[in-house]
Amino acid sequence: MNEHTSPVDRIEGVISAVLNDINAGAFTNGSWLKLAELESRYGCSRADARRALEKLAIKGVVQRIQNRGFYVTRIDDTRHKELVEVRVVLETATLEDVIRNASLPDIDELERLAQSFRALIQEGTVLEKYQANQAFHSYLTNLCSNKELVSLTLEYRGNARTTSIEQWPSLARIERSADEHFAMVEAIKNEDLETLVELTRNHIRQSTC
Repeated sequence: MNEHTSPVDRIEGVISAVLNDINAGAFTNGSWLKLAELESRYGCSRADARRALEKLAIKGVVQRIQNRGFYVTRIDDTRHKELVEVRVVLETATLEDVIRNASLPDIDELERLAQSFRALIQEGTVLEKYQANQAFHSYLTNLCSNKELVSLTLEYRGNARTTSIEQWPSLARIERSADEHFAMVEAIKNEDLETLVELTRNHIRQSTC
């Protein structure tokens, strides 16, 4: 981390890096997060690593045991399904605005992002796939006019661990996700809200199947 960056930005950078690694599978359910390891992994100070983990503990992403440290919160199947359903509610609530606001350049950009994800299917790393998937969904969600809803949706998507690489247990599932991205763009292009909502529900729920 750049030492000239503000303390808040440094801590947010560590939070983002930890979330990326959790969602990409580098840190799994129950993994202990050692401050020395995070310091080395992210090039941050131990104090910034601790503050980042404290903030993630408030969000429920990690748990803290006094005098022992922090570990990734264990998510069982029941809770995971419940978290996924909250995502369904939030993301589908943005879609009417998405269709209303999407311009031709926006549709072109969504198609580019969908293609970027597809291009990583065979050779991309786990983290590259995760980040490309996030880029597509973040751009789409940001087309919603209600910025409080956008902020809540994106924060929940990033923190709730409902978008991990585990949703893609096979090459066929990744390819299907890529196809769904293009189908969602087509629904936006056609201003077909009903189809877009159904596609989005199925796309999010894939990880509970």
